[in-house]
Amino acid sequence: MSGLIAARHLATAHLTLTVLVLLWDLYIAGRTAKLRATPRVMAFLSALPGLLLVPALVVFLVSNSMLSGRALFSIAWVWPVTVALVAAQAVYALARGLAAAPIGLSIAAYDLLLALIYGARYAMFLGQPVSAGLMGLVAAQRGALAFSAQPLALTMPWFLYVPIVAPATPGRPGMGTLLRTAVAALAAAWGTLMAIDIPASTRAVLSYERYAGERLQERPDSDFAIGVKIFPTLHQGPPPLSIQSDLALADTVDAEALAIYVTPEGAGAATLDSIAHTLEDARGDRQLLVVLDLSREHAVPAAARSRYFAARVADVGRIASRLRPTYVVPVLDPRGAAERALGRVDAAAWIAYLDQAAAQVHRAAPGVGVMVHVGGFGARDSTLYAWAASPSAPVDAMALSLLPWLGGADALDARMRAADVWLRTARSRKPHWVLEAGGFPLAHGERSQARAIWAALAWATSRSTVKGLIVYEAGDYEAPVGLRAPGGRLRPAALVVRGAIQALGE
Repeated sequence: MSGLIAARHLATAHLTLTVLVLLWDLYIAGRTAKLRATPRVMAFLSALPGLLLVPALVVFLVSNSMLSGRALFSIAWVWPVTVALVAAQAVYALARGLAAAPIGLSIAAYDLLLALIYGARYAMFLGQPVSAGLMGLVAAQRGALAFSAQPLALTMPWFLYVPIVAPATPGRPGMGTLLRTAVAALAAAWGTLMAIDIPASTRAVLSYERYAGERLQERPDSDFAIGVKIFPTLHQGPPPLSIQSDLALADTVDAEALAIYVTPEGAGAATLDSIAHTLEDARGDRQLLVVLDLSREHAVPAAARSRYFAARVADVGRIASRLRPTYVVPVLDPRGAAERALGRVDAAAWIAYLDQAAAQVHRAAPGVGVMVHVGGFGARDSTLYAWAASPSAPVDAMALSLLPWLGGADALDARMRAADVWLRTARSRKPHWVLEAGGFPLAHGERSQARAIWAALAWATSRSTVKGLIVYEAGDYEAPVGLRAPGGRLRPAALVVRGAIQALGE
């Protein structure tokens, strides 16, 4: 629990510092541009970023999502250009002696590093080839943020480092000097964190090359299904843009299974009826997995837990009876994302909830299976997996996640090895699925995303107990991890998925 609290504090502290730096930038840019003694070049280099900074940041954040960024992705260049202008301002201030050398040097070096990072990231955003060294810089920024802000920052675009406008005007002695020194120290600290992480991040980017020679294992007909998670996590009916885009993608790759995530609000009768209507023609003979995602919930006091879980049991039963999926997953990542939202829940409480949910599903919709998802591979996850894998557990299947995270292929290999240990130890005959397989195209590159999915497919097809794999996900919604970029472009990983489905079918 202390680790979760510490992570929240780090995230809050980083977001607070980000806002303070933005306020500093706006103040310094405006003050520098207004003073008559400021050289014209410096006034221009200060005023233009000051005008662009906030709108450019909004465009950057919004353009990461297919739903909000489809109209703005074409001007996503405005953020890297703004960062480059801030870097030019800092370098000019240092070169002309307008900023004190120690302060100007720290800020200029930090801004130049960010200009390289955001320039490379924009090229990756467009699907343009980027060298491993530049991708290592981009990945280093995410790695530094995972350390200084939020462990899950790899998939959270709103955690970022913002450029710092150099103070190019005389400041008041005392408090003014102290403030400038503090800002320079922050720039040095953030820049150092990124620089330290560059070697490890570059190795992570290059590590995916080991998967180039992996091969898929032939499986008997209909014994293994490859699918894709479609739509953002739903709290109401699917957005029209995602319906059009994701169902077209499912047809393009010839997906054999579809996965849908819903929140408790999305498990209401009206939303489920909307989902059923949407999938009426698209489902066909595809398998369907519906996942109840509790990661957006608020903390639930211990005294109210029994009522809360009773309501979720009712949600699961409603999902099963109205959608008739192949499997219902009563909770996504119970010992990870769900606990971070709800607060600490012991294993006995999760097992009791899953037991009741399974009974409800089997009673409400005979023939619909109940799948337990285990999102991590720690000791607490192992306890839940061991219970679900036992013959006495009333659940029908288990699901794992295979994502590379910051370590690249090394982290993905470690997860696959841990999964092998679980499979050998449990010797369960219950079917297993990989519920989440994917990569991070805007952190490690689009090629790495394709290689990570291929590696997970090679692992899954070579284990007879594993009966399916879901690629996470169709489009960039909550995080930039989709098979389709916000502008509508299919990433190379989509072709890998289609090729794998065709190869296994043949």
